Amino acid sequence: MKLKFSISICLCLLGQLVYAQNIKGTVKSATGEGLALVNISVLNSNIGTMTGQDGRFNLELKPGVYQILVSAIGYASKLVTIEAAQDERKPEVKLVSSTETLEEVVVSANKYEEGILNVAAAVSSLSAQKVEQTRTLGLANLSALVPNYLYQELGVGFQQVQAIRGIQVFSENPAVATYIDDVNNLDILANGFAFTDIERIEVLRGPQGTLFGRNAMGGVVNIVTKKPSNRSESFAELGFGNLALQRHAAGFKLPLIKDKLFLGINGLFQSREGYWRNDTTGTGAKDANIVGKTVGDEKNLYGNLSLKYLPSSKFSATLNVKSQRDWSDASGFFVSQRSKASAFANPDKINLSRIGSHERNIVNSALTLKFFGQDYTLTSISALQSIGLSFQDIDFPGYYHSFYKNAIGEKLPPQQVFTQELRINGKSANDQWSYTAGIFGFSQVGYEPSTNLAFELTPNAFAIFRNKSNNLGLAGFGELSYQLSDGLSLTGGLRYDFEDRESTFNGFGDASFIDGALIQTKPDTTVSGTYTAFSPKLALSYALNEHSRLYASLTRGFRAGGVNAQKLPRNIRQTFDPEYSNNYELGFKTRGWQNRLSLSAAAFFIQWQDLQFFNLVAPFTYARENVGDAQSLGLELEASLIPVKGLQLEASLGLNETKYRDFSLRRVNFVTGEERFTPIGGNRLSNAPSHTLFLAVQYTIFLDQKLRLVVRSEVRNMGAFYTDIQNTLQQPAYTLLNANFSLEYDQYSLSLWGQNLTNETYLAFGNPDTSFGASVRTAAPRTLGITLKAKF
Repeated sequence: MKLKFSISICLCLLGQLVYAQNIKGTVKSATGEGLALVNISVLNSNIGTMTGQDGRFNLELKPGVYQILVSAIGYASKLVTIEAAQDERKPEVKLVSSTETLEEVVVSANKYEEGILNVAAAVSSLSAQKVEQTRTLGLANLSALVPNYLYQELGVGFQQVQAIRGIQVFSENPAVATYIDDVNNLDILANGFAFTDIERIEVLRGPQGTLFGRNAMGGVVNIVTKKPSNRSESFAELGFGNLALQRHAAGFKLPLIKDKLFLGINGLFQSREGYWRNDTTGTGAKDANIVGKTVGDEKNLYGNLSLKYLPSSKFSATLNVKSQRDWSDASGFFVSQRSKASAFANPDKINLSRIGSHERNIVNSALTLKFFGQDYTLTSISALQSIGLSFQDIDFPGYYHSFYKNAIGEKLPPQQVFTQELRINGKSANDQWSYTAGIFGFSQVGYEPSTNLAFELTPNAFAIFRNKSNNLGLAGFGELSYQLSDGLSLTGGLRYDFEDRESTFNGFGDASFIDGALIQTKPDTTVSGTYTAFSPKLALSYALNEHSRLYASLTRGFRAGGVNAQKLPRNIRQTFDPEYSNNYELGFKTRGWQNRLSLSAAAFFIQWQDLQFFNLVAPFTYARENVGDAQSLGLELEASLIPVKGLQLEASLGLNETKYRDFSLRRVNFVTGEERFTPIGGNRLSNAPSHTLFLAVQYTIFLDQKLRLVVRSEVRNMGAFYTDIQNTLQQPAYTLLNANFSLEYDQYSLSLWGQNLTNETYLAFGNPDTSFGASVRTAAPRTLGITLKAKF
């Protein structure tokens, strides 16, 4: 009996020895010196460490093949493969300065971490370093930097339009899905977060419905913030510029309990004055104090808390809370200039009879749980989002104020969104196949700002519009990749979405607010609808070698159907159906010349079906309808090159040819009764530039071992495009020139920067429907500033 027990103990100990291998490695510089404080991260796991002063590190790994990301400040990150077998391995990794070789890029486009070359899709990725170099402080900075990407906004970041490959939005549901740390911003009102302490930004170009679901018709913007680890670090940033610009940020990350509990906190305050001066000529304004006042002022206060707990190497729990307040007493929210001609003649002038105010408060809370098995990972992401908004005296023209039931300009009831995703990622022991599967659900109680307002009739009388939405959604998705032969793989996926949408609203004239009292003349109406969508995916990928890949793919995206939130005439349908986009794509990616060159290319054709657009069906009443189809085809190129030490060249090019198919818009003049049909077929898609071009040159001059000067220049060129579906409001082609001079000493930097140096006048927004006139807004003029940053 004792012999059997002893044998059992020995077998268990032997099993443990086989089960966990001690990988002892070294990270060295190009000259052979050991590098300290290098981050070693095992992809898709909790496992990670840092090198000691001699550059050595230890990893406890089960037998298998692992992808390891090795990164350090000042060096190009490197992705290496380690095989943990029964014998002891001692890998040696050499890191080269980021001024001599390109970083190896890791993305999570398929909902797990992998090298960007392995992804059979068009993906643009901005590392933390590139985010800083390009001053990507918000989504607007992605225009032209990402091929065939265009950003426009209605004066605030939470009322914006993102278009990729010509696919865009005409309502509150975006056509480009935005994710921040795995949490989907379901509504446009949730966008506009300030960017600080960013790990990377991924832009997936083309429909991504299979894994990302609703509103990924044009693509996905996936933002990943930096997380705390065993390394204690902090940063502080001070920034000033013209237009009274201020941007100040600070943060820290540290281990509360080594290897177990980690905390990260960062915050940002930014403010600027508007670049318009108000001219009341011809407006009938009664307040002389608003003459010459700036319009478009805004302040933002942002905070981010991340708490990560690792009870074991197999389990992690991460709590993340983001909060932001945006406010202004000289709001640019929804206001516009008189005409395109006057805007281009006087880009710094606006004509308002009142200057309004707004405030938005948003809190995103998310809990991410992960369990790491032998060949699989289980993930749970639970998120709760709350958004409050108020606005007052918005001159649209006419005066608009937020209202729900109590007071003019009151804060609307908070929009509450709860989302839950359960997901499993895994692979076979021999890596021949891999899979992703999961379920996703959401509930949303919404108060969309353009349908929850008071329209001022007299100073004491208001027409009231109200709308409360209750939306539920559930989806199941799966994707399987199979290695057909050496280098050749096939991927297939499918997603099914079900949504139940309900809106409670009133019609024009059904409610009013007079002398402080709400008068309801007709009861509110409740309408509901259910919608389903299938989103398939098929991709074939072939690795020409370790550094080059070809792929062909078919993907689909959809934007949810819904309920028109205004009472419509009896002969007009109160609901509308989903719209879809089918994307056919060929692509090529490669890296070479000792990792000093990267190149990617993609050709695509998109069929946009059952496009949702607004038709005017009664006075002050628009109905969203499925009006017709459209198409988009084009070519995209991205390249980076380091020809000599210190010199980096970057380029991206997007070519896009688009058109609406045969359909017409119906418009009615309710004064004369005249009905008019405008043919749209053959017109170019709105907000679809004929091309986008980005060119950058960056040169690093080493003045001393720790002191260097970084000089960077950028050119962003946008081809001509129409903002409206009728193709009457055109933005001519324009070019922006940006520059940055940065003096860096160790972990300190002082940057002098300029954007739009030639003071180009162009449109930040033009309305999508010009049936009853054009509304335009000019973009920011020349902006100059200085930024001081320190890292500890």
